[in-house]
Amino acid sequence: MASRLSRPIVCSLTVLLSAAFACGAQVPPPGDSRMSAAEAAQLQAAQDASAAYHARIAAELAATGQPRELAFAATLLPLADRVMPEGAIPGGDAPSQPIARDPRVAQWRTLASARAGSDVLANVLLLQGDARVADATRDQALERWRRLEPDNLAPRLYAGDAGDAAGWLPQAGAHARLDMHYYEQLRWIEAALAAHPPHAAERAMFGGADVAQDEAAAIAAAGIIAAAALPGLRTLSEACRADALDAAPTRRADCRHVGRVAAETADTSLGTSIGIGLLEATSTTPAQRAEAQALRRRHDWRMIQWSRAATSQPDDGAAQFARLLRDPAVRSERDLVERVLDEAGIPPDPPAGWEMPRR
Repeated sequence: MASRLSRPIVCSLTVLLSAAFACGAQVPPPGDSRMSAAEAAQLQAAQDASAAYHARIAAELAATGQPRELAFAATLLPLADRVMPEGAIPGGDAPSQPIARDPRVAQWRTLASARAGSDVLANVLLLQGDARVADATRDQALERWRRLEPDNLAPRLYAGDAGDAAGWLPQAGAHARLDMHYYEQLRWIEAALAAHPPHAAERAMFGGADVAQDEAAAIAAAGIIAAAALPGLRTLSEACRADALDAAPTRRADCRHVGRVAAETADTSLGTSIGIGLLEATSTTPAQRAEAQALRRRHDWRMIQWSRAATSQPDDGAAQFARLLRDPAVRSERDLVERVLDEAGIPPDPPAGWEMPRR
């Protein structure tokens, strides 16, 4: 029988990464107001245990000398270098406090960058570092990714504020897809975590047993990616809004092309939403506005129903998520959402007259 981990460790594997606990909307955030003092203390203990666990497996991964493992180890190690303010509630409003950066992070990233070559995933994993920190390895990984996949819009978005959207938008027609390699990353990280499970003593510190190991690894992988550096969209947003759309003769058309590519091909719900937003912002005719509204309505419906279908399950959809992650037919978040809705008997499109609930 597969070993199982407690619900607190599933939370703690991600709470160190981000206060916005993101596991595909399938697990309630650990800062939930229903958390008692005893539960908060249990979660704090689990966080401490997971920090030690992250430090151990980061070293083990880096010891392989392989570019993917080195890049991911450099993502994991800082998780062991964050502490909560004394008396703070895990998952609460008080921010974690970074301590001095371990020099191994830069060393591992440098080695990973030197060895990544044409391995797209290794280069994408190098983008999980903090985009606000000047890091030549990030720029090198982006440049290699752009050369390897010139038709992919994702490297342009990952350039963030360092990328001049107004400068590359005239060449937007070269991009035919938006592929962040989300599920490729997710599956690889899940496998890496599963290959380095907690030792018996670590499991004891995690306290309890109610989540299967594969489920814990899958959920933790999703949390790591959700909290890692996501594409920076400020320059694109500024170039594709209001008066900026008339700043160049082809600007509106270029922005609409980017929106179309993202809305139709993105491998994540985030990318789809970005695309729909650009189609909304660049619409000029009733037909264009109606199309954008219909796309937004369908997207909102699917996101809401996905969350409801997952959280209605006894384990908040953890087992289903882990099972679908093992299915090679699920190539993107769009595929996963459609499968979850289909298994729940929920239509993929909203019924006539449905509107997004407003708070």
